[in-house]
Amino acid sequence: MNKIKQKLAAGQVVTMFNPDFASPRLVEYLGGFGLDVVWIDAERMSYDFERIEEMTRAARLAGIAAVARPWLNDAGLITRYFDCGVDGIMVPHVEDGATARRMVDIVRYARPRDHAEKIVIIMVETPAAIERIAEIAAVPGVDVINIGVNDVALALGFPGQPEHPQVTALLETAIARVVKGGKTAGLNVLTNWEERMPWLISKGVRWLNVRTINIIARGARQYTDLLKRHGA
Repeated sequence: MNKIKQKLAAGQVVTMFNPDFASPRLVEYLGGFGLDVVWIDAERMSYDFERIEEMTRAARLAGIAAVARPWLNDAGLITRYFDCGVDGIMVPHVEDGATARRMVDIVRYARPRDHAEKIVIIMVETPAAIERIAEIAAVPGVDVINIGVNDVALALGFPGQPEHPQVTALLETAIARVVKGGKTAGLNVLTNWEERMPWLISKGVRWLNVRTINIIARGARQYTDLLKRHGA
């Protein structure tokens, strides 16, 4: 069993970061800070197959896992990602158990010999999908159910307000259903880490996502604020 699945089985927290830049060197550097997984978001970024392969290689050098998100839930595309060496797949836009089952079958097809070692993350991004989380969680082979907080906020009519009380209430329901179903719940940490991270962990979240641009922005603001306070 790979070490990420070992941590999940033990109920430990797994930390995943989105590098936000198509930079293998950045993956290798950030991988040295105790994070567990790099998330190669090919749904939103300009990654081609060669760059995904390079970033996966950088992750391996750093001793961390690599997970890719495709822009389409297509069998051929997902198979090529595994051929590039990724350790897992993060599947967007899953609305029901049947779709989740099909994604697991694709992983088994792509990696017939070691599919059990691969990480399968199912993304739930709408209130309708949250209503069906129990059937998604019942699918064998699904490791993590990641709740897309910004997408849920948009669907509820609160775009750009992932911490709106109605969004938070639905997130709590979703997390509880994932945990009850025996799967690992995943969510974004966002930017207010001091409050957000303890809250997520207390609710049962064991897969935490953070964006590199948020890490950089926070450090840059602290630095420039310090300069301003000293009259620079």
